[in-house]
Amino acid sequence: MKIQTTRDELLNKLLFISRAMSPKITNFVLNGVMLEAEESSLSIYGTDLETSIKSSTQVKVVEKGRVIVPLKILINVLKSFNESKIELELLSPSNELKVVCQNANFKLNTFSLEEYPQFPSIKKHNSFKINIENLKILISKVQKSSSTDESRIILTGILLDLGKDIIKLVATDSYRLAIIEDKIKYDSSPIKVVVPTRVLDTILKSDITSGEIEINIEENQISFLLYAEGVLNTTIISRLLTGKFPEYEKLIPSSFNHSIIINKGTILEVIRRISSISQDNIPVKLDIDKGKITVSMNIREVGSSSEDFEVSYGEEKLQLAFNPIFLIEGLSTMDEEKIIFNIVEPLKPVLLKPEKNEHLVYLLMPIRIS
Repeated sequence: MKIQTTRDELLNKLLFISRAMSPKITNFVLNGVMLEAEESSLSIYGTDLETSIKSSTQVKVVEKGRVIVPLKILINVLKSFNESKIELELLSPSNELKVVCQNANFKLNTFSLEEYPQFPSIKKHNSFKINIENLKILISKVQKSSSTDESRIILTGILLDLGKDIIKLVATDSYRLAIIEDKIKYDSSPIKVVVPTRVLDTILKSDITSGEIEINIEENQISFLLYAEGVLNTTIISRLLTGKFPEYEKLIPSSFNHSIIINKGTILEVIRRISSISQDNIPVKLDIDKGKITVSMNIREVGSSSEDFEVSYGEEKLQLAFNPIFLIEGLSTMDEEKIIFNIVEPLKPVLLKPEKNEHLVYLLMPIRIS
């Protein structure tokens, strides 16, 4: 194998693949990526057995071939170069990968091709297509609400709930719940699957910003085929998470006692300012009274802060408290100027949503304060 390309082109592809891989790989050979040169393109394969990814780029192929090379080592080598033309060549006698950039010359040991897992096959089942930019928006609205606690593995994923011409993405860490929906062309059977958040985050951070993505859902895996300018650029295949995802529809209150319209920019600015003294997610308090909301925080070891702003409200006094990070993240997902706070009572979940967009909701559990 022998190819010529640029440092940035190859490095960006390798970094993209590294983000999709689990940091807890224990199988030595899985620390490598396979580089396969054919015709005028280079395909790069990575896998941690849970997620497999293939991404292709145009290069000058002098000689076709395949090689398995340590991913982190190759990334570090490329990072040490300035942007320039580079050449990669497999030296057959020693089975080393020669990497040349200007006057720098590296020879990297490679892994056995026979030991590297085969790339999973895809069956076109429960298939649909969605605009890549639209999918990225949907993912960005819910991903922060998924859990990082691996003792409840099902909550570390995002639920894809597919029905007739509609897709919903749902995430929860049991303290908050985010739901976003959009219209798509889908006429197969309704289906619900849970995809690891890390996989969807990889799509979110991909450098493909336009075109379509084809999604295929099988019994225990899901595949994402990303097209750029009509050409298949990247394939991501992931195992689905197993377990019982919460019945999210039942978590949403059927009615509310108070609905308050609040300026998003105002409340975000105030909460960020007041919680600037925060430590260890000390709750931020919202005292809601006639005509105003007072935001405050009191930390015995640090001090206190408070600020109020005007709202159109004339009902009974209410006091709520929230994790400030969760409240800021929920508000930040909403694009409209006006946000509705739907409140049942101070210790019941509060539903936040944009004033006009009915397709995005954020349910947040208040914190009990003494």
